[in-house]
Parts: sequence; structure tokens; C-alpha cells
Amino acid sequence: MIITIARQFGCGALAIGKRLAADYDIPFYTRKSLQEMAREKGVLDEMDDFFEERPVDELLFALSTLGEEVGPRHWRALDILTDMIGQRDCVIIGRCGNYIFRQRKDLVSVFLKGREADRVAIVAAERHISAEEAARLTREMDDSRVRYHKYYTHLRWGDSSDYDLCFDSVRLGTDKSVALIERYIEGIGL
Repeated sequence: MIITIARQFGCGALAIGKRLAADYDIPFYTRKSLQEMAREKGVLDEMDDFFEERPVDELLFALSTLGEEVGPRHWRALDILTDMIGQRDCVIIGRCGNYIFRQRKDLVSVFLKGREADRVAIVAAERHISAEEAARLTREMDDSRVRYHKYYTHLRWGDSSDYDLCFDSVRLGTDKSVALIERYIEGIGL
């Protein structure tokens, strides 16, 4: 089983992902751990933009939004990640996992969201920054993820039709969010 978690900034995805990985005794991959795996395999240079959540440059992003082919490097990062993970069971945070692993019959794709004011408050408290700084950072991170997802998938980030589950993890909290995902997994027989 592969669980992919896409998220708005400040929704507790790391805590939820770690708990799911521990509960199922499967690996947990974040940007940093996947970068390390790519470094070990000697493919990190080919995937740098992919890991940094940037769509390379604005011209290529503009072309991708028009449906134009943006070059082999664009798709190479997706292929490399697919090869790195293979058929192993794991939890992956971000990295367009819902799209990359969409052909796997054991995929459980999740999108975590929350009200902006709630997420800003969480970010401000966690990072010890002002509400204004947290609001700016939250908007910047979400905007970056919108562009990144569009560039690599040509899909609209956060569109509920692209995920098995889409819910407000801020309102539920970590424990209830994990329980909801696990009930869904049990319900579909994985």
C-alpha cells in the first residue's frame, strides 16, 4: 500500500504521515528523505527542481499551463521517483504522489486542507513568527504548490476528484485524521 499526502501549508501532514507510517510499519518519505535517496542513487542533480517545489522557471511553467511539452527533464523526475519507490509500501508527503502513483491499485491518496486563518495561527505558533509573517508564508507556500503541481501534472492542485480523501485535518487534529484515513483503508480492503 502506498499512502500519498498532499496538503495545504500548516495542515499537520508530517505528524499525520509519521503516525500512519508507524501504525502500518512502512517507510515514511518526505522531501528530505527522498532527496537523500536520490543522492545515494546518483540522480539528485536531475531532480533538484522537483524536490525544491519549483517549476524550473516561469517560461517553462507558462508553457506547461498551455499544455505544451516542456522537455524530457520535466518527465524524467517523475520517472525517477517512480523507479526509486517501485512497488514498496510507504507514506509519501507531497511530490505529486497522487499523480505519479495513480496506476497503483493499492494507492490511497489524501489531500489535507484547513481554513487559512487556522493554518496561519498554527504556522505562527510553530515557527515563532508574527501572524503577518505566517500569513505571507502560508500564501507563498500554497501558491508555490499550486504552480508546482500544475507544472508536473497539468492538474489543479487540491481538486478533490484527484484524491481518495480530501478533508480539513486542522479541525480534526492529528489523531482523528489518522483514524479517518485508517478507517478508509480498512473500508476499501487494503
